[in-house]
Amino acid sequence: MKDSLMFLSSFIRNPRETGALTASSKFLTREIVKNINFKKARKIAELGPGVGTFTKEILKKSHPDTNIFCFEVNRKFCRHLECSMGSNITILNAGAQKLSENLMKLGVGKVDCIVSGLPFRNFSMAKRKKILGQVAMSLNEKGKFILFQYTNGLLELLGKYFSKVEREFVALNVPPSFIYICGK
Repeated sequence: MKDSLMFLSSFIRNPRETGALTASSKFLTREIVKNINFKKARKIAELGPGVGTFTKEILKKSHPDTNIFCFEVNRKFCRHLECSMGSNITILNAGAQKLSENLMKLGVGKVDCIVSGLPFRNFSMAKRKKILGQVAMSLNEKGKFILFQYTNGLLELLGKYFSKVEREFVALNVPPSFIYICGK
């Protein structure tokens, strides 16, 4: 099934989980990926990769020794990712609430970068805090957390988990999006 149709059908079945009608634009993808330090990142986690829009670009730009760990709760998306991605990628049908625990089980420990497409505004405050705590715990000292949202309301909450939070705006996406770049 074509990526856009798979995304739309998943949104229709479970809009709160999928969070969007369509996959991210090439403009949003470019802005997300440009914030990853591919010269140094050897362990990258992605939360909510969906059909792999960001994942494909991360794989293209990453060092051959880089390992990518995708955490996706939608089984259909997981199967799609398993069939369409490279060998340096591990797909986990798991949520971000146990990110640290799952990385430890894989023998990974901490990662250099975490990219997220999770629809935080669809989650309860308790779930948001749990995920952000897991993200902060799973990043190495100089690690980065890069996420996008369709709303502008996460700045204050992100500031409780990260010492540095920058925000960018991408108009050329449906809908337009905010990118948050966070550091410890």
